[in-house]
Amino acid sequence: MTPQDANWHSDIEAPLQITKDDDIKWDIRQDFVVIGLGGAGVACALQALELGQKVVAIDRFDGGGATAASGGVIYAGGGTALQKEAGIEDTPENMFNYLKMEVGDIVSDDCLRDFCERSAPTIDWMRNNGVDLRSTVWPKKTSYPAPEYFLYHSDNSLVPHYAAKAKPAARGHRGYVPVEQGRKATNLGGSLFEPLRASAEKKGMGVLNYTEARQLIINKSGRVIGVRALQFENQETKDKFVELRAKANKLFAMFPPILPGSKIFMRRALKHLEAAKALEDGRKEIFIRARNGVLLSAGGFVFNSKMVSHYAPKYKHSYPLGTDGDNGAGIRLGQSVGGHADNMDRITAWRFINPPLSFARGMIVNTQGKRFINEMVYGATLGVEMTEHHGGEAWMILDKALIKQALFEVSGKKALGFQKALAQLNARFGAKKAKTISELADKIGVDANALSDQVADYNEIASGKSKDPFHKTVEDTGPISTAPFYAINIGLRAKLFPCPSLTLGGLKVNEKTGQVLNDKGKPIGGLYAAGRNAIGVASWNYISGLSIADGVYSGRRAARAIANKP
Repeated sequence: MTPQDANWHSDIEAPLQITKDDDIKWDIRQDFVVIGLGGAGVACALQALELGQKVVAIDRFDGGGATAASGGVIYAGGGTALQKEAGIEDTPENMFNYLKMEVGDIVSDDCLRDFCERSAPTIDWMRNNGVDLRSTVWPKKTSYPAPEYFLYHSDNSLVPHYAAKAKPAARGHRGYVPVEQGRKATNLGGSLFEPLRASAEKKGMGVLNYTEARQLIINKSGRVIGVRALQFENQETKDKFVELRAKANKLFAMFPPILPGSKIFMRRALKHLEAAKALEDGRKEIFIRARNGVLLSAGGFVFNSKMVSHYAPKYKHSYPLGTDGDNGAGIRLGQSVGGHADNMDRITAWRFINPPLSFARGMIVNTQGKRFINEMVYGATLGVEMTEHHGGEAWMILDKALIKQALFEVSGKKALGFQKALAQLNARFGAKKAKTISELADKIGVDANALSDQVADYNEIASGKSKDPFHKTVEDTGPISTAPFYAINIGLRAKLFPCPSLTLGGLKVNEKTGQVLNDKGKPIGGLYAAGRNAIGVASWNYISGLSIADGVYSGRRAARAIANKP
């Protein structure tokens, strides 16, 4: 795909080719240019600086990207210092055996093994650069632990089907934040990002914030040698731009889509963003020369609705997760010079239902009234299965006893605020309710006989009289036998149960160097990609913290390649 394609849906322009270096008046000259200062970008910059490179990073906004907006989890194992401190046994081989089930063939086994072998040393490297990681462990299954815990199972490793092939080990490493600050699961990634940025700046990284890359510059042989970017010339205009965006983001945070009336505040927030975007028209262009290479690390494209509709229309009704910087610009920059993008239809949809645990002890059915998964699986496993094979629609079936227990499990401070809000809103206001299973089936448009038979089968599993075809244990299975019965919509369109998503596709790269490959599998000189701009370990199935881990891994890999120090 090129900028001339009707489905380009991006402001990225075709490359500027020059004959000789002085055809352009360069504003900045450095060894290495990083485009997008998130988790992957800062890891690359810091590693490159440690290897003697001079680095400048540019970012469309203030840096941090989806990493800073995240829950601050990095997936790591193989015997990290924190795992050992907590008494958790893990090896690179055991980690590989587990991740192979999640990663499949999206990367080679050699690449996945390298990722696993470098995992524990990566945690040491991050801690040496100021990241505060701790070993208090939450041993049970949860989508996100209570704020006092910083090591947990952020994957499917406790699910019997997975545990049979790899010994369970807690690998979700949360960056430390104070308890009260940690009672949420977003905007905590600064615990990982900010120390790395501070360390990189201390070691000499130059940073150009609110600078947007629009065009790569190539020489006559096609090697990428620089970047053309747009930057605010007037400080007052830049300050107004920052102010308007801050107002919009505050409204988004205060009035999430599950709250009644939130659309009013969302429209107001969007007006602030539109006003901010209008201020970008008067920016000046700058030219940055990259002597040794350019890294693309500008995030995915989930906030580019036109790209999502083109590549992955099944997910267009999901709730975008990340920041509005995830607009596909980094991927399009790579494609503009011939880079090959792959897996662009692969998106992770997060349908987390635990906590409360009693939701997951209930039964999930599709529109035919049939179960299709072990309800205890990791939320992204559930979300993708629901979207890819069941039309993005599903219902959670519960009874009076499970609803009562679920509400107890999120009462007081037993769960985080967003977990409590989702459970209470859906149990009290979003659920369909009936005295019999047949009546419930009619209310949700499911065949009554099919649903009644499925409930009967499920109760046989709950009593231990039969085995679950999806490998759910008796302890994890709650009988559905006490009226009234409830059905909660957990599909992509569920108004009170948003299903977040993010894109996983990106540019094909050399797995040893991170260098971007063209359609023929040949490397493009001077161009590298990392994080969600590249195909990597996290590009098939998502588990919490794996995207950040892949970003740090792939960013450092590119830096070593550029410095010629593998």
